[in-house]
Amino acid sequence: MDEVKLTEDETVKYLLKYLESQEWKIISYCLGQKRGYDIVAERENERIIIEVKGAKANDYSPTKRRKYFDSGQIKDHLGKAIVKSMETQNSFPNYKIGIAHPDDPYIRKTIGNLIKNVNKLGIIHFWVKSKGKVIVEE
Repeated sequence: MDEVKLTEDETVKYLLKYLESQEWKIISYCLGQKRGYDIVAERENERIIIEVKGAKANDYSPTKRRKYFDSGQIKDHLGKAIVKSMETQNSFPNYKIGIAHPDDPYIRKTIGNLIKNVNKLGIIHFWVKSKGKVIVEE
């Protein structure tokens, strides 16, 4: 697991590279405070929408208060990501839906044991390392 605390933007960038290496074509992605789906990609007859979270806020974030997110924030972010993913499943029933987090020891300790339950909802989970390696849990 990484000791580097990735921002959401950094996590998005590493995940984009991973998806492209897996033959996914990136349709759109969001960085910074931009609203919308964090990543939308397609390959052959598959489409995927991924909600991405970080381990800390971007340096330019207007709400940055800590060096990295605490356990309450991590759980809150996961909860919101689950709700958004379920809404996305309703809007796009034929798409794969995913949530991504940095592969960070603190995040794993805080929510790692919940990911199997997230998978039961039909949501794929991506653990993104700072070197670009990605672990997929389905």
